[in-house]
Amino acid sequence: MGSPSSSGYMIFHPEKAGILEILSLFLFKRRLSDCSFIETSAETKLELDQNVKSTNWFLVVLSLLLGRILWLIQLPLGWFGAALEFTLNLFSINGGFFGLIFHLITVSLKIPKKDSADYRSALGYVDGRLDLYKTSSLLSYLPQMGPMYTTDDIKLLDLCMMASKVAYENEAYIKNAITNHWKMNFVGFYNCWNVFEKVKGTQAFIFSDKPEDASMIVVVFRGTEPFNAKDWMTDVDLSYIKMGKMGKAHLGFMKALGLQDKDYQKGWPKDYQGEKDKPLAYYIIRDTLKSLLEKNKNAKIVVTGHSLGGALAAIFPSILILHEETTILNSMWGIMTYGQPRVGDETFASYVETNMPVKTCYRVVYRYDVVPRVPFDNPAFKYKHFGWCIYFNGWYAGKVVREEPNKNYFNPIYIVSKYYNAWSDLFKSLFLGRTQGPDFKESGMSFGFRLLGLIIPGLASHGPRDYVNSTRLAKITVSEKEMV
Repeated sequence: MGSPSSSGYMIFHPEKAGILEILSLFLFKRRLSDCSFIETSAETKLELDQNVKSTNWFLVVLSLLLGRILWLIQLPLGWFGAALEFTLNLFSINGGFFGLIFHLITVSLKIPKKDSADYRSALGYVDGRLDLYKTSSLLSYLPQMGPMYTTDDIKLLDLCMMASKVAYENEAYIKNAITNHWKMNFVGFYNCWNVFEKVKGTQAFIFSDKPEDASMIVVVFRGTEPFNAKDWMTDVDLSYIKMGKMGKAHLGFMKALGLQDKDYQKGWPKDYQGEKDKPLAYYIIRDTLKSLLEKNKNAKIVVTGHSLGGALAAIFPSILILHEETTILNSMWGIMTYGQPRVGDETFASYVETNMPVKTCYRVVYRYDVVPRVPFDNPAFKYKHFGWCIYFNGWYAGKVVREEPNKNYFNPIYIVSKYYNAWSDLFKSLFLGRTQGPDFKESGMSFGFRLLGLIIPGLASHGPRDYVNSTRLAKITVSEKEMV
């Protein structure tokens, strides 16, 4: 597990820094270890001091500024999101605007319940699709995925993306989707504790294709919630924890998965001895998988998620490797993520790829989605992706590459292309329902979300709708040169 000296950390605390303090860091290029709002271990302090000249100060300051702004707006953003979702559900459950008026007049107003199966998140109104896409076409299958089909010719890419999209909803909604719409077996929903944040901030669920003799088990992590500032702060954060021979891993993602201490050896004990009403995501999912495999010995496990959920899906196997959980690892089909941020440095990426029994690690990226391009690939921190990237440069064209273009998002040579993509997607969305069928008709909420992409290109591209469209419409090409 590595020597004690191989453990260390660097933690950004933008909430403790003023805007002027952060800007002065860029102007005067002070050593990061001298900043009161940056916490480091002794070993990491020395390393940072040696890398002052190679530090990309723009990206460091940008990360801190974004974190500070998000920290300042977290309460009003959360209130706005809660009010918006309640209003959307209020109109929906009462039959729209005129239905709402009728129910008010007749004193029969229905009040939405947040834990009911028909209550949707804001993302659920951006893309309300619930059924899986059935097709006999093989165009969207990657040859190297092998014969991993599900029932009724449903595509694995679509199943994982729909599961990742549904993960943003409540437990009742998720269970209804799996049992009544997908005709599969709901195993459980897990609301998990974050030791550092002192909240149940990580959600995940598990389902299988059949209740008995299952051939497939799917683990799904919930992603970045649009009105949760802490989720976004985690995405842009540069903080890391050193994990011995495993390299550096993103500290925020490790915390969300179940890390218990800033020293990784103490933070990842083999077994969790904490309170039962405060389950940690890694441990409860690991133990559930062990029980499932005892009953379904031939089942293959797929781990998936969108955005922050994709990050948790990517690092979950790394802790299985750390704990030598060979039974689960040998039963894994692989990882499939969507709009996933980077989760560690090059050493961490190499460690996971080398020690995974299977090499099917795919991350899907749509156009200039901003999230797969954070945390920034800074020379001082060196965050890197691992696995193969299925990159969609449009709804109808996908290709397998090692890394998507514009890896840090802010390269000025991509500005024109990013805005062109945002306008192109907005224009296409107006006609897609007519050209591709009612399954692709977009709502007013979806159109409004696309308008945000005209202000911040790449933001709208992160939405689940484009990822669902891509997995259903695109033809994927595999370059033999890339795969060598």
